[in-house]
Amino acid sequence: MYKLLVTALLLIGVLPSCSTIIVEPDVVIPNVSYQNDVAPIIAANCAQSGCHGTDNPEKFNLLSYAELSKLVTPDKPHSSTLYDVIRTYEGAKAMPPKPNSPLSDLQIEQIYVWILQGATEN
Repeated sequence: MYKLLVTALLLIGVLPSCSTIIVEPDVVIPNVSYQNDVAPIIAANCAQSGCHGTDNPEKFNLLSYAELSKLVTPDKPHSSTLYDVIRTYEGAKAMPPKPNSPLSDLQIEQIYVWILQGATEN
């Protein structure tokens, strides 16, 4: 009986610490489109002449979905090279490189959500 009482008291103390917190988002996350949202960001910031456009065959071309998709892991932004280089604007891996301006927070968020939503060619 003593063991049962001790076990019950321990469970009462442990159970509250095992609760799950559910957070409801305040905003609806919109569907991000490759064609309408991501491709224009890439074209304006990454695929210019001398960077990742058609001018430099030694550098990869980001003007196509096929090439860009090699840099993403669908559903996993934090495992994607594209997301890694655009969110860190320091050091040799910074993209776009200085003196160009970094992508805005909104642009980075759109790419993040696109990857999170599967990085489809929609």
